[in-house]
Amino acid sequence: MLQLRLSADSLAATCFAISPLMQVGAVIHPRYPAASHHENFTGREVRETLRDRRLHLLSALRREIRGYAPGFMAGQSDSPGSDLAGELHRVATTPTHLVARQMDRVLRMSSPRDNPASSAEPTVRTFLERGEREFAQKVACELEQFWNDCLAPVWSSIAARAEADIDDRAHAIARTGLSGALNSLHPMIAYRDNTLSVGSGRGADVSHVDCGRRLSLSPSPLAPGWLVSVDPWNERGTSIIYPTRRPSRPGSRGGPGGRAEQPWGNVIGHARLGLLTHLDSPRTTTELAEQHHMSPSTVSYHLTRLHQAGLVTRTRAGNRVYYQRTAKAERLLDPPSSPAGPTARRQDRPGRPGQRPVT
Repeated sequence: MLQLRLSADSLAATCFAISPLMQVGAVIHPRYPAASHHENFTGREVRETLRDRRLHLLSALRREIRGYAPGFMAGQSDSPGSDLAGELHRVATTPTHLVARQMDRVLRMSSPRDNPASSAEPTVRTFLERGEREFAQKVACELEQFWNDCLAPVWSSIAARAEADIDDRAHAIARTGLSGALNSLHPMIAYRDNTLSVGSGRGADVSHVDCGRRLSLSPSPLAPGWLVSVDPWNERGTSIIYPTRRPSRPGSRGGPGGRAEQPWGNVIGHARLGLLTHLDSPRTTTELAEQHHMSPSTVSYHLTRLHQAGLVTRTRAGNRVYYQRTAKAERLLDPPSSPAGPTARRQDRPGRPGQRPVT
């Protein structure tokens, strides 16, 4: 059992975050199940993807990680939750001394049989011999390739379920406080007296560690159980991946190998609905990013999916691209049973000065 001691400062900084690389970590972790009935991927599918795409470094890490996963691979900053590009950039530019320290711990905790000398497969140490800077860049490159092959096709449904889970936890915090939300994360996670206990503790030693600067909670529809990332040097916070509650609507899941998302899976989610509500008049990506406290690349990603679904149009004016929701989106947000009707209201809305209203 792991017992995390939370200070008043770390409790105050506790937050929920949707991190693309944390979702990747949940899938490529050695504990990921091999059972064929798992709703998203199977351990076999993960291994085959790593092999077929020749992601040898991720394969080696998956074989050799025992108990401690290098924190730099999550690409997290002091502001948890980010877009994929930002996280990959932080991975690739991790200071070499941090890579060396974290990978030394990985190697010391791995067993000699995890990387036998007779194996034809390269080991983690093989890649480290090329230098820590190249190692970090290689990690980022393979993480991006794995993401593109496995998670990108179903990311909208993954993010939507994570957002829905965070909304549920936020309501729980409003009703029962943070302690109630922490106690509801997972059957094997319990909070009491400023201590978060993770694991069953049956016949196992108890490890006491400090949480660090903050506790970051990442809901994941992909995680088969809880995963904890602790910084032994107390330079950053502690991250916990926990499984989201299963969707109540049957057939709403997505996955690899031709398992398609539902038609509205590309637009469901509070982030995109929030963007749609503010697209009653033409707006740019920068304006939306400032208004919704997102990075421009994240907004651009959502707008691309909304555009593909026919819910927004885009018009270029000089160096700027303006987005506006379509009549189809109006019907989604406000059914036509409204007395005035969405069409009448849109005709009364002026466009930008010198900008023809987008239709």
